Amino acid sequence: MDIHQGKLSNSYIKIGTLEKIGYGFGDLASNLSFGFVSLFLLYFYTNIYGISAAEASLIFVIARVIDAIFNIFIGYAVDKTHSRHGKLRPYLLYGSIPLGILTILCFTTFGGELKFYYALVSYTIYCLAYTAVNTPYSALTNRLTQHEVSRSSLSVYRFVFAIIGYMIVSTSADALISRFTEQHTGYVFAVSCFALLATFFFLACFGMTKERVAADEDIAVSPTLKEMFTAVSRNIPLINLSLFTVFFYIAYTVWMAIAIYFIKYVIRDEGFTAKFFAIQSVAYVAGTVISEKLIAAMGKKNLTLLALAIGVIGLLMQYFLAGNNIWLIMGGVCLYSITLGMGFVTMWSMIADTVEYAEWQHNVRTEGAIYGFFNFITKIAMAIGGGCAGLMLDYFDYSSENISSSALEGINIMMTLFPAAMFFLGGIFVTFYSLNEKSYRDIIQKIALRKQSSL
Repeated sequence: MDIHQGKLSNSYIKIGTLEKIGYGFGDLASNLSFGFVSLFLLYFYTNIYGISAAEASLIFVIARVIDAIFNIFIGYAVDKTHSRHGKLRPYLLYGSIPLGILTILCFTTFGGELKFYYALVSYTIYCLAYTAVNTPYSALTNRLTQHEVSRSSLSVYRFVFAIIGYMIVSTSADALISRFTEQHTGYVFAVSCFALLATFFFLACFGMTKERVAADEDIAVSPTLKEMFTAVSRNIPLINLSLFTVFFYIAYTVWMAIAIYFIKYVIRDEGFTAKFFAIQSVAYVAGTVISEKLIAAMGKKNLTLLALAIGVIGLLMQYFLAGNNIWLIMGGVCLYSITLGMGFVTMWSMIADTVEYAEWQHNVRTEGAIYGFFNFITKIAMAIGGGCAGLMLDYFDYSSENISSSALEGINIMMTLFPAAMFFLGGIFVTFYSLNEKSYRDIIQKIALRKQSSL
């Protein structure tokens, strides 16, 4: 392989374990911040800050729509960025401290008639700051190496550390908050701890990684807006991957929104909640960890199709066979979670390859535009998923005061048949994803040869 590496490019190298850990620290930081906000901000708004659930929902909708659009603009900014620290890492260096401060501001109070507007503005700006750091971080995989196995490994490290961050928040936040008799003070203390840790790990990610890809190019050259649009709109692998992502994220979002209802009304044991999510998280981690070796053995596309098949089988088994058997139910949940672990790893590995595809086809390298578009797709998909969950609950006549047989059936469907259908539809678009490990290496080689001939 060493003989071919020179022909491919100087950046076609294997990444060491220490740098993979450093890259993983970025998603650890992301989930220390975003995980706390996702878990507790709605409750804080309604039960402590004192705004209605309807007002809180409106805040989330407005902020997420603005944030989704902002992804496109931050992608454009990334592609125009040139600095001594690289193209992407500066956003970690200069964005981590403002993000930490804004995380804390989401949990500070503002009395009077303007409290709704303070919450709206503080959360919206937080979302924009998070995107300004997280979108470049996601694209950093492309700048660390062009070695496809290392990229897959980076994605594994990323999602393992993401799970660690989420578990740290979910298991320790309540203990931090409960140290104070005044709940608001407890929330400010807890979020300050997590924001400080997140800032530290973002900076560690900056210091432990190195941008190698395209480092030898003329820094004065940057893609035009037209070139960025072409790199996205005419990138067939990106379009197919994005359509798969829409269905995958809808399945994920609906399942997560309905899980607590499933535990309460179908399993009928709220005390089982912690065990349910612990088992689910272990299966998720297992799917994530084994992905690296499976990708090396069978490739990203084939593993994605296998993972989707595993998920569909598990969900169908849970609906048609499990009944009230808790072990069969959790078996289905575990197979679904393994699919999530594998699917997220392969998804974010494949998006990296579409950058080189665009560079070869259109002679322009646009990580920012491609990742900005892809993050826009994921956030729109999550918004759709959240809407689907609420609409389907209403369709099946859900009422917290009187749980009908129709509502129980609807909850069961949303936990099983609905995500299975989304996985199946997503798999159709994966089959049309044209890049594989061999075609990717061919593209890398052609790009390297074209650069050499232009010297």
